[in-house]
Amino acid sequence: MRAAGALALALALILAVSCGSGESDDVVDTVTSTSTGTSGTTGTTGTTGTTGTTGTTGIPDTTSPGGDEPVAVPSTTEDIVTSPTIRTEFGDTEAPDEGTTTTTTEAPWDGLTMPLTGEPAPDGIPERPALVVKVGNNDWQSLPQVGLEAADIVYEVMVENFVTRFVAVFHSELPPAIRPVRSARSSDIDLVANLDRPIFVYWGSNTVVADEITGAERFGVLLARSTSGRGQEHFSRDDTRRAPYNGVVDPSGVLSSMDDLAIAPGPLFTYGPPADSAIPTAGVRWTTANRDVVFVWDTGTEQWIRYQEGLPHLDASGEPLAADNVLKLTVGYRRSAADSTSPQLLSTGSGDGWLFRDGTVTGIVWSRQFVADGWTILDDDSGERLHLDQGSTWVLMTRLGEGEILDVREARELVG
Repeated sequence: MRAAGALALALALILAVSCGSGESDDVVDTVTSTSTGTSGTTGTTGTTGTTGTTGTTGIPDTTSPGGDEPVAVPSTTEDIVTSPTIRTEFGDTEAPDEGTTTTTTEAPWDGLTMPLTGEPAPDGIPERPALVVKVGNNDWQSLPQVGLEAADIVYEVMVENFVTRFVAVFHSELPPAIRPVRSARSSDIDLVANLDRPIFVYWGSNTVVADEITGAERFGVLLARSTSGRGQEHFSRDDTRRAPYNGVVDPSGVLSSMDDLAIAPGPLFTYGPPADSAIPTAGVRWTTANRDVVFVWDTGTEQWIRYQEGLPHLDASGEPLAADNVLKLTVGYRRSAADSTSPQLLSTGSGDGWLFRDGTVTGIVWSRQFVADGWTILDDDSGERLHLDQGSTWVLMTRLGEGEILDVREARELVG
């Protein structure tokens, strides 16, 4: 997603080079079991602390101490500007005399960009709504997830028993299938209300949440698609796995059931160069009573590689899941009115956190006053607006006091 540096030419030739409240999952569905063939290569998480290997992972040779407040470390590298560019080289059409040089200039992309990634959209923005899918992550039986690697944004939210579940947002790219699709929560409605009436895909819910979703649909917050009602024909069971870890949805099929009111989403973040206050870091850890999540900066892919329970989190093809940005937001949870055993995320208001991009971290203050608002991310020191790197974003919805910045030694122990 980053453009390479411009090439210096010896000849004077003109070249143009471009560019889902812990409501019970025990619901009755009407989907017929069919083998979908989407299981892919199975990945296993193993036990906590077992070391995994990603192959190309490299850790920057700088140190940032743990704790909830990043400590400034002098940077030994130049800031990385990741805006896509159209590279144009100018020179004579005649053979150059000795000493003649070619001048190279870089112009930032000023055309259309994908709303949820900030990446160039030279062919235009896809005329489809955001597709939001509840993806399971309860334990190793949920692995490997199918299609999650194609998401523009993944919200990781704590659910009952202190494990996490994913609210995956797709727009710029649609995978052929997504698995395992799991049940909805009350938290999901507010969380996705800023996506301009997205299609919300889930595998059942309890009756209280079902009523809440119906109300949200009536008020134009979202379009619901589940295993009962409209669109149920696009859900199936993968017979190579056991329920409830085998629910599959066909994204293209679901989108074919949309009505005329569905529109493309607007941006939730702003995209641009890193902040001057960003400092180098090796990664971030989020630990709950029953979940250990780590993102480590990989210098080869220039992405944050995800680890879960001490092992690389692999997709169905065996590749590690990764993100271009990781946002750790300190948020509130309360007891759900729909199920007293489940926490309900509070996704409006404000709080602190960290932004991880380009191998750096910046302390932030986030705010979102109304459910229809995007996310405002400010530098916690200067108060200036912060920009994300172009590409995918993983958002960790953590409680107060959860999370630590990894130093080089900690990251290397995990990577091996």
